[in-house]
Amino acid sequence: MNIHGFARELRLKIGATKLTRRFEKEKDFEKSVLVESAWKLSRAHPEIHVFTHPWGRKAECKPTCQAAERFSDRVEGCKECWTSSKEFSVAQAFGMRHNFDLTARDRSGRRLVVEVKWLQLKTNRSPNGEFQRFIGQCTLAAAANDVVIGVCGLWGQRVKKLETHERAIEKILRTMSVHLIVLREA
Repeated sequence: MNIHGFARELRLKIGATKLTRRFEKEKDFEKSVLVESAWKLSRAHPEIHVFTHPWGRKAECKPTCQAAERFSDRVEGCKECWTSSKEFSVAQAFGMRHNFDLTARDRSGRRLVVEVKWLQLKTNRSPNGEFQRFIGQCTLAAAANDVVIGVCGLWGQRVKKLETHERAIEKILRTMSVHLIVLREA
């Protein structure tokens, strides 16, 4: 499997998620859905290396991250792997480094990153600035990586239904290899 196939499978798993109060915190979603799904897919397709935040873990790949070819030698959340993934997945622009929530790489070196952002909808105010920042993060990611998945969780209800606009922006983003997944509160 190459990185595009991996991205397609990961999008299906993420997109099937119901956004419930169990995932009220972005971090809970990242751990329970994003990391768990990506790690499970990597187990089935060990040619894809997944790099995740350590979340305070101390365990490392054996014998080393570079030598851990077998999936069983890899450690989810290995701090050394997470740190080394910055060398190839970070987008550098205007003297700043832009990191993302998950990284994966296939044998040919093609890369995927995932950015997750939770936004709160309110009856009298939309999170325009936060959404623009999220889209900016995704497009920066596309400048340095082959595939980007942007996961946007929308909490609360919207008065206006603008699905036509959503489809238009999703289409434009796909031309940059950015795949937007919008999850709405169940």
